[in-house]
Amino acid sequence: MYPQSHFLFSFLIAGIFVKFGVFDWKIALLIGLIAVFIDLDHFLNFAIRRKDYDLKDAWNSCVVRHFIGRTFIHHWIGFIIITVIIAGLYYWNMTWFWIISLGYYSHMILDYAKINILKIRGVEVIREEGFVMRLSKFEAMLDIFLVIGVVLLYL
Repeated sequence: MYPQSHFLFSFLIAGIFVKFGVFDWKIALLIGLIAVFIDLDHFLNFAIRRKDYDLKDAWNSCVVRHFIGRTFIHHWIGFIIITVIIAGLYYWNMTWFWIISLGYYSHMILDYAKINILKIRGVEVIREEGFVMRLSKFEAMLDIFLVIGVVLLYL
């Protein structure tokens, strides 16, 4: 999934917690950003493996040429390590517990859950300033529904 989907999904989930008074909207915004920043591991993996630090090259390599750029945090060992860290945060600082746990787990749900139950197919290729996006019609529809959900939740 693309950054906007990760942000919107985690921000919507965090918004539910805001409505219940667990934390405020500033923390919800930070949760959304953490969910996006988790994908920086793609860039780091690309830069280390290819010795190329150009963000556009890394982006297009992942999107167009399907460079597998995931580090350990996107695999089972990372899931276990991050879960242990989150468990420690529960006892150390409740605010950071919510930020890291909701940001990380919402990101992983979007990456690994097969949520396209309607089997919506098709891809739109978007080119802007040298960056290429291959946005699936399902993800575009999901983003629209997430935006509607966020707007309704924060009204």
